[in-house]
Amino acid sequence: MGGMIFDPGTLSDGISEQVGYKSGIALSIEAMCDFLADTKYADLIVDSEEYMVRIRSEEYEELFFKLLHRIGHTEEQFTGDYTGAYIWHKYKDHRDVVSGVTELFVQMWPILMKETEKSGGRSIDPTPFIHEAHSRYGRLGLDIAYERIMAISRGSEINPHSIIRRVDWKEIKQLEALFKGSDDSPEYGRFIDQRFIDYLSNNPHHLGTMQWRKFEELTDEYFQRQGYSVELGPGRNDEGVDVRIWHPEKSPTDSPSAIIQCKRQKEKVQKVIVKGLFADVLFEDAQYGLIVTSSELSPGSRNTILARGYPIEEVNHEMLTKWLSELRTPGTGIVRV
Repeated sequence: MGGMIFDPGTLSDGISEQVGYKSGIALSIEAMCDFLADTKYADLIVDSEEYMVRIRSEEYEELFFKLLHRIGHTEEQFTGDYTGAYIWHKYKDHRDVVSGVTELFVQMWPILMKETEKSGGRSIDPTPFIHEAHSRYGRLGLDIAYERIMAISRGSEINPHSIIRRVDWKEIKQLEALFKGSDDSPEYGRFIDQRFIDYLSNNPHHLGTMQWRKFEELTDEYFQRQGYSVELGPGRNDEGVDVRIWHPEKSPTDSPSAIIQCKRQKEKVQKVIVKGLFADVLFEDAQYGLIVTSSELSPGSRNTILARGYPIEEVNHEMLTKWLSELRTPGTGIVRV
């Protein structure tokens, strides 16, 4: 019986190290088991702490791909398709072009590999292949060639046995910091680390359990990327104003365009919060107030806003999910269909 054999305690250590290397996020055994709770692999990891285990290489890869997806490193779960086999199905009405581009790839790729080796380069330049596919088969050939290259590139990047990775992380982030808090400066991002954004994009149900300061930082990150000037409050004794934002054409010396109250909670936001925010809007001469919540406003809160004409808007859990889709790392999908 073939497969990969792991001595007691080595399977989880190896997976944790590889996931951290590829994604920049460190996972504990408990976290891995939680992410794999609906699979057979959670019990395997637990057993591997005490006993030697054997696992087929394709199962090891599936386990690895599941973890990368569930922590947000990939938007969808990779299936192990390193060659872009899905292209045959996607372009089933143009099999002649797919066959032509595939034959062209088989002819040109070894040549490009040799040229890269001779020049001492670290990566293959696919431009000649893509240009030739475009020349022979037009825009369709260009699209198919590009997707073929992307399948190879993406597959190599997330292969647990390769040293290729998307980003050379300076520091591996502990996922627990998203929920317990941390004063570490984000390596990628202005206010909150991009890896946490990618995680939340795949796990928006955890918005209500993230650490409150991280929730404020997520709000700041969104508006900063939209071009606003952003001021994050001190977090404590902020008199109810968590974030101030100014439209791009305004100066931070002007009155804020909006002041924001962040409510990371499971229960609905009550009208006492709405009334308090309205008072702050008046006091600071802001154009409007915004409540950003992992839940939603209560019916009474919405009625108060409508009845009294308060210039207050709501960003609830549904809208936050859309924010996360906008903020997640581009190009982390597996298949473009």
